[in-house]
Amino acid sequence: MEGFRIGSPEYFFLIVLIPFVVYYGLKNDKKIFFKYSLADVVVKKESQYFLYKTVLNCLIFIMIILALADFQTVKTITNSTTKGINIVIALDTSGSMAALDFHKDSKTMNRLNALKYVVKEFINKRVNDKIALIVFGKEAFTQCPLTVDHTTLQMFIDRLEIGMAGDSTAIGSALILSIKRLKNIKGKSKVIILVTDGRNNAGDVDPVTAAKLAKELGIKIYTIGIGSKGKPVPIPQQTIFGLRKIYVNVDLDDYTLKEIAKLSGGIYFNAENFQALEKIIEKINRLEKMKFKVHHYFETTHYYYIFIWIALLLLLLKIFFFRGIMQKIP
Repeated sequence: MEGFRIGSPEYFFLIVLIPFVVYYGLKNDKKIFFKYSLADVVVKKESQYFLYKTVLNCLIFIMIILALADFQTVKTITNSTTKGINIVIALDTSGSMAALDFHKDSKTMNRLNALKYVVKEFINKRVNDKIALIVFGKEAFTQCPLTVDHTTLQMFIDRLEIGMAGDSTAIGSALILSIKRLKNIKGKSKVIILVTDGRNNAGDVDPVTAAKLAKELGIKIYTIGIGSKGKPVPIPQQTIFGLRKIYVNVDLDDYTLKEIAKLSGGIYFNAENFQALEKIIEKINRLEKMKFKVHHYFETTHYYYIFIWIALLLLLLKIFFFRGIMQKIP
């Protein structure tokens, strides 16, 4: 953005001295004329000379005032840098994530597909973040390491399938693997988003112990519990009669998920339906804001030299004009 300003406007008050400049110039010029010329010649020349000389003196004085006032143009240059956040998303792909209790636009989908949809929307909004994807069930493994290549990351999300890591739920193992992905990464902002609909019933790592380790390493954990407790949900299963929906109770351990979040400085959320899940992911997006550093630079261009050059040219004109007049005086 570019603007105009006057650096020292107080010098405009010198304009009140112009009458004194005129008076002083006339006084000196009359002395010069009478010293170097005959009286009759002076009478013929002085009115024309005094007019031009007075105008030039005033213009030179005005140019000096304008130079002192320091006319400027100021260009504001804004330079911003963005610091992204390091995020690991750990997703449960165990068999219970096949439950058909999420609905979007009158369309029924299983929990994993609903999760894939909102996670991809979340990634689209995290332009400068490094994001990794951990998948867990009976085991936990890295589906995609930390990357800013979000196109590739979303491709891996599209490939997620129910049971790809086993049908149990190793929450502790998922947390430890997520911590490993973050502990040696430079930067203060490190976040784990863990999503599950079950209870830790696999692996040899206690989730609460893993949360304490995350706290020590400065890693914040947001936990999301999918579904609600004590409510049977339909899960498609292959039977001798074909694919049937069987209603089962999914054991969501929200107590442990709350403890994990609390110990690490994060927050626990419960997503009972698709709309709630969308709002939760959006809230996490707002909570974990990217850090912007904005620097403002001012590029100033001064124009005083233009008025100085004009004043010098007028002074030269005055000198040559005076010499011309003097040469014509006998």
